[in-house]
Amino acid sequence: MKKNVIYLNDWLAIHPYTTVCSSDTFFVELANKLYAACHLEELPETFRKNLSLYVAAYLEDIISGLGLWQGFATAHARLYGRCLPFYPTGTDYIKGEVNLEDVRFIIWNTWQKAPYSHGYVNPLDTSILKLAQAFLPLLEEAYEVAPENELLKDYFAGYADEKEADRNLSWLFGHTYLTEPSMLPYIERVAPDDRFIIPTGPLALFLHEWIELLAGKQAACWKSFPRLYQEEKEMPESILQKNAEIYRLFTLWTGGRKIIYLNGYASLKRFLVEILQWPDDENHTLPQMKNCRNFVLMVDEQKGLLLAKDVCEYIADTENPYYDQEEASQNAFRMLTEEMLCPPDLLHYCIEKNLLPDAELPEVGEKMLVKLNADFIARHSLLYYYRGD
Repeated sequence: MKKNVIYLNDWLAIHPYTTVCSSDTFFVELANKLYAACHLEELPETFRKNLSLYVAAYLEDIISGLGLWQGFATAHARLYGRCLPFYPTGTDYIKGEVNLEDVRFIIWNTWQKAPYSHGYVNPLDTSILKLAQAFLPLLEEAYEVAPENELLKDYFAGYADEKEADRNLSWLFGHTYLTEPSMLPYIERVAPDDRFIIPTGPLALFLHEWIELLAGKQAACWKSFPRLYQEEKEMPESILQKNAEIYRLFTLWTGGRKIIYLNGYASLKRFLVEILQWPDDENHTLPQMKNCRNFVLMVDEQKGLLLAKDVCEYIADTENPYYDQEEASQNAFRMLTEEMLCPPDLLHYCIEKNLLPDAELPEVGEKMLVKLNADFIARHSLLYYYRGD
């Protein structure tokens, strides 16, 4: 008999309570069985343990009516018209039961987000499929006999007081099987109030968006919780007027276009000074960008000027003379995954207009999978740098 490597305290670490309940022992045993079947050697042991816990928690979620997985699938379907990224679901896919495609996604999500040095994980990697196929019989067997965790049923339907609500939101933000992977690199540095402005989980959802998915008709009781629903900060009128003038001058020169492509710093400086009428001094002409190859400038009537550097080669816009298909094949994927490479508004525009057709998975050269899932990949990879301003 193999020695257990996963214990109750490991299980409780991804739960919102600290006192053992009657169903916990069953799921810890399941997690150990999953770990024994987890032969994904590319994944360090710590994360293989995490993965085994997460897959066991997925089953617990389904059995107990927590609604976390269903909330994720619902949100994904609203955004993209299908239940899951990457993995098509056929007639044998049954909502509310264990599915191979779900398990494949959890494996991929855990592996891709694991904070150790590795490349982008191919969701279609055969090792993911083989591991999911190894896990599935264990889950199907457990599904028939697993006890409900009664504490988790309709868990977010309400709360006794603000202290309990705050504790539950902290768990949802960074310690569930679906949100912990995305927060592992950051959780120790996140201030309490930042939980409400940083998106979390595979779809980069804000906590209030998660609550609306999980609480359903009972979500109204969360409206009164301080800071959960953030009021949009209004820009000072002086800034709005300044940005409106930038927008007017920009679109006047471009004939209404909101994006231009410039080659070299001299072109950027000339545009800022001669077209936007900025002062010709180092406080306004961005001298720190003298060594950049090229620039994409985008204008918004309220936000003003947005700028990305050294990405012109990747954007297949008919108005972009610097687009280079070979360069794009090698590097356009970075725009979906690399923080601060591209302002969110420009990235959203490029995805919406299909301006990154050559973006492909590194090493495997897969383009169609990226095209079909580009927006999800960006959400999943960038989190705040996808959802923020």
